[in-house]
Amino acid sequence: MYFFRWLLFRRLRKGSELLGIVRKHFNHQRDVLPAKNVGELSLAMESFEAALRNPDTTAEALKKASAEFEDLAHRWLKPYPYASYRDNFESFLGTAVLVFAFKTFFATPMEIPTGSAQPTYYGITSDDLRDHPEVTIPTGPRAWWERWIKGTTYYEVIAVEDGELRGLSEPVKQLSLGKVGFGKQMSVQVGNRAYKVSWVPENPAKHLFLVQESGGPRLKDSFSKGEPIIRCRVRSGDRLFVERFTYNFRRPKRGEYFVFQSSGMPAPVVQGTHYIKRLIAMGGEQVRLGDDRHVYVDGRRLGTNDPGFEKLYAFDPSEPPEDSKYSGHVNGTVFRDALVGQYRAGVGGLPPGPADGFARMVVKLFPDERAVYQVRTNSYLGFGDNTMNSSDGRAWGDVPREKVIGKSWFVMWPFTDRWGW
Repeated sequence: MYFFRWLLFRRLRKGSELLGIVRKHFNHQRDVLPAKNVGELSLAMESFEAALRNPDTTAEALKKASAEFEDLAHRWLKPYPYASYRDNFESFLGTAVLVFAFKTFFATPMEIPTGSAQPTYYGITSDDLRDHPEVTIPTGPRAWWERWIKGTTYYEVIAVEDGELRGLSEPVKQLSLGKVGFGKQMSVQVGNRAYKVSWVPENPAKHLFLVQESGGPRLKDSFSKGEPIIRCRVRSGDRLFVERFTYNFRRPKRGEYFVFQSSGMPAPVVQGTHYIKRLIAMGGEQVRLGDDRHVYVDGRRLGTNDPGFEKLYAFDPSEPPEDSKYSGHVNGTVFRDALVGQYRAGVGGLPPGPADGFARMVVKLFPDERAVYQVRTNSYLGFGDNTMNSSDGRAWGDVPREKVIGKSWFVMWPFTDRWGW
């Protein structure tokens, strides 16, 4: 009954808070207070607690008891110097502990930086608008809305004189709240002028379309006065919460997106970061990738009836695999043929020789449909959904169980159609 009374009556809640504060200070000072003060305060706390818990105590009686108890506490307890600073620090420390505990045991925020999980989770994507003058670059409130709500940032840098692209500075973090605010800034040197670009994304040379997507040569070397050096639209990668609670009580299931820590993993895994992949197979299972773009686990073909693979395997087998589109999972043979097909169609890709080398690097553990990979004990094999543009277990194998930190849970930003569970 006391709990329900506590919920219903504000004066009872305030009295309980007062009792807690006095009891905390009393315990801190007990060894330095005179015996007489200790005895009086102990009796006063017992009496006041009894009044709080007595259902027959009226509001007026409780108000009077609270005033007398507070007066006695002020009389016998020693005041702390800088009490407001102590209270604020204590509140801040308590909040920090709660945040740390939440991140450690329940949910950790994570950014999706690459496109290996598309179209399930999106990394940073960009569009070159230099040949699309019909697209208007937003300004003012609309630019704010696009950046902070939809996660889309527009960049436009116009050449004020003729010149050649001479170089790019490394992005540096801005530490002042000035005209531009926080964010990373870099400069683009064209001719004798340096153009500042703020809020640059990760891998800015690629996403601002200054070099080829593969990090190769520049897309354009010289610019005329009035010509756009940069004119593009960059969409931020998904920010999501990684749920860390469930895997304390059960193992990951096939088809779930799991997150693991990369430190100590073999190349080409980037060290000191986190990866997110769909779980394909578990310890002891044998895996192969068929030419039909389906995974076979211990001889069983995974398909749309398997949880987590409904969209992934609902592709049209008559269509070639594509980047950022559900296309199943490709082995080295299919990957190489798709690249050559794109090259011959004039839509990217690679000629046969380079395509062979690239396939051996990206899908080296599954060069064809005959290759079989056995997952090690206490390990997991994970692939990305973007099978034509994913660095995953096809290249570096399985993930030790102790590296797994949680499962994907909730996309918290940007506020687009992918926001939510």
